[in-house]
Amino acid sequence: MQFSRSTRTLKPAGLLFFGAMLVSSWVAVVNGEVPAFAQESLYSPNAAPVAEVIPTLAADVVILDGGLEQGLRLGMVCRVTRGVRSIGELIIIESRSDRSAGLILELVEDSTIQAGDIARIKTLQNS
Repeated sequence: MQFSRSTRTLKPAGLLFFGAMLVSSWVAVVNGEVPAFAQESLYSPNAAPVAEVIPTLAADVVILDGGLEQGLRLGMVCRVTRGVRSIGELIIIESRSDRSAGLILELVEDSTIQAGDIARIKTLQNS
């Protein structure tokens, strides 16, 4: 019988604790406090800024400041843009957690890929 009495006294204390936690989280929401993780997307952005372009004898290598964490995988084709203007396309040849590299597949006439341009995974859109 001693065991069941102690169990009964724990239940009201547990409910009181749960109620206090619920009220404190409600107060935070009412005050407009939102945790930082709630504002972040659950999905990778599928984009990365160009860090630099390294010219080589065979082809220019584009280094991106993003990799696996941004959804960039080996063999993916990315469209490179500057603002709303399309600059060209590249293919990912190496991808690590926070860096990747690509080779230029196509460039718009009289354009060059520069640091600060954005590479986004090229996707098909159904209309």
